[in-house]
Amino acid sequence: MNQPYLHPAQQINQDSAPKETLYVSGLNDKIKLEDLKFVLYILFSQFGEVLQIVMKKTQKLRGQAFIVFQNITYATNAKSALSGMIVYDKPLIIEFAYKKSVIFDRMEGKFYYKQKQQKELQPTLPTDLAKERKQKKLEDKLNNNTVFNQGEVNNVLLIESLPPFVTEIMLSELFRQYPGYSLIKLISARGLAFVEYQNDDQATVALKGLSNFKITPECQLKVKYAKK
Repeated sequence: MNQPYLHPAQQINQDSAPKETLYVSGLNDKIKLEDLKFVLYILFSQFGEVLQIVMKKTQKLRGQAFIVFQNITYATNAKSALSGMIVYDKPLIIEFAYKKSVIFDRMEGKFYYKQKQQKELQPTLPTDLAKERKQKKLEDKLNNNTVFNQGEVNNVLLIESLPPFVTEIMLSELFRQYPGYSLIKLISARGLAFVEYQNDDQATVALKGLSNFKITPECQLKVKYAKK
């Protein structure tokens, strides 16, 4: 028997048990959906593999997102760490979703049908776990064999080789998570940015936390100390 449709807010009230999928609400719907999805990815993927981010352009579901993790532990840690964090001038409201994501039924080979199911926005993230794991092993091997000169310690970081779609706001949302964040300056034409912290120690914490961090599945941040 098919269950009646429930708005995500109603779903949360009925069941808050931990699941792999998080429901995020209160998002700033004045921001481009693609930019918002990108920022959510770089924030949530710090806590584990994100399989899918689903967002809708419909009026009823604007300002909301479903973040699907590989397992419950990743989802729980992300919920605990990011709840209330300010993103684009609004706090993140995070709860566990009412239902397990359809992606897990597909992975387990189960047939899934939902009446009047709308086509999901195609995520920019890979859904083929085998391909993702193979790529990750290759990148880890390359990183382990590469030594980067991170320069002389100071309070300003240099980020290099940024892809053209990255904006100053996107980077700001990522680096401001670390204490002492002061300002950021993006030079798009050269694919680099400078991030300033209040002191050397705070800059070092951010550098260690974000060096080689994946801003997309194919692109890692190259972070080092700027030359003074």
